[in-house]
Amino acid sequence: MKVLDLSQGEPGYGFSPNVRSRQFFSFIAMLDIEFNNHNIESDVNLFFKRKESELEEIEKIVEKVAQEKYSEKLAAELISDWKEFIAELEKICEAQNLGYSKFDIYYELFKYSNLMGGRYPQPAGHPLLQATMAEEYTQTLGLKVKAHELIGIMGASHGIGATFQALGSEGIQYLKRGHTVVMTSPVYAPYNTIFEERGINVVSLSVDPETGEINPDDLQKVENLEKKVRAIILIDPNNPTGFASSDTFLKGIVDIAEEHNSLIIADSVYLRFFNDTKTIANYPQARKRLIQIDSLSKIERATGVRAGDIYVSDEANDYITNNILQNYFLKKYENIRHLLFLAKSPGGKNIGLFQHITGIPGPSVAISLSHVILGKAERAEYVELLRKKVSIFYDTLGIAHNGNMYYGMIDLGMIESEKSKTRDIEAVMEDIAKAGVVVMPANLFFSRSDRHTKDRSRVIRVSLPNLSNEGTRRAAEIIKKVVAL
Repeated sequence: MKVLDLSQGEPGYGFSPNVRSRQFFSFIAMLDIEFNNHNIESDVNLFFKRKESELEEIEKIVEKVAQEKYSEKLAAELISDWKEFIAELEKICEAQNLGYSKFDIYYELFKYSNLMGGRYPQPAGHPLLQATMAEEYTQTLGLKVKAHELIGIMGASHGIGATFQALGSEGIQYLKRGHTVVMTSPVYAPYNTIFEERGINVVSLSVDPETGEINPDDLQKVENLEKKVRAIILIDPNNPTGFASSDTFLKGIVDIAEEHNSLIIADSVYLRFFNDTKTIANYPQARKRLIQIDSLSKIERATGVRAGDIYVSDEANDYITNNILQNYFLKKYENIRHLLFLAKSPGGKNIGLFQHITGIPGPSVAISLSHVILGKAERAEYVELLRKKVSIFYDTLGIAHNGNMYYGMIDLGMIESEKSKTRDIEAVMEDIAKAGVVVMPANLFFSRSDRHTKDRSRVIRVSLPNLSNEGTRRAAEIIKKVVAL
């Protein structure tokens, strides 16, 4: 029996990272060998002595490697991709005012076998990847993002850990036991665990898992809180519901943040699955207090790459440092960016230790650049295929699809027979699994207060990128059939 797995949040089960990018990455590796394969007795980085006269020779070597190592057809493709790749990097560097010549770009790509892991990664982030992502966010957010406003991280989880290490008891103690934060419910379960373990009080904003709509009474309740709200945690678009926040909800967040002078910490990993969606960064009163975490994991179908960033705009760096955290730095940190940069350290309470290994490793930089620059067509196709599969799943179940993407939350009670509703939910889910579909129980994505208000035990989360269209349809049919018995 073929198992149809709807429980895994990783996209790699159903889509491989885009082919063109991975093929091009192999070419970068081949070029690195050609440029840097020298023994210790000879010149290191033979072709990178900071002489512009070498540029013509370097470009000849690029063509030579393609023609010698690949078939004629593939060599022609790779040479064409190389020209497009470098031309795009030139545009990016110009847009970001880096002042890089074409030679400078070659140098940043190949010096010290940097992209193939020949040296420790640059802790602040590789300049070409930071510039590329800044331009990507400029397009996505509709506002100018600068490379120096990004702090390179090894995936969103690294950024989440660094942020709470910086602000928590290990860092400046801005967020510690007894303090209050606001967070949506349901939410990606590890966030609930972070605050429970730290003894931080969470005030929940309840989101309808079937529609993505916020409970307006909750917004009013939070605005009237007497305790200071130290931070608002926003996973937008949301995991596990799959919805992007509405304009009404985001305006409510801005009001709360203004009333309490709160930090806003946003996890935006799923943003690029939505077209023309407004984000919290688009509100000036929110942006000045915003720490935003993102990664390439999901949109590039490459969760193993471990590349992302923390975005703190110049405005936010100034405002958070001088108007929110002004009494917490103890002259130890220059500003919030400096604190977050040092908190990437894996040294536990010793923030700043082992800083030399906290950057994105070279091979991850190379594949990330390849994906972002050359993967646009395949990425767009992936998003459209996913959008279609979400519709197939909901249509087959006979449930209204309200605009969520990637994930879905289904209360089985909506489609269960009266007999099924009387059965223990674990037995129902076991029967679904025996029939060939694996789903994830979603009870613990909800806050404790939410679970006390309403029974969430029959809610499941489904992850929809990984099956074919037919597999998605079949999975929905099986779920529907099992719970109808």
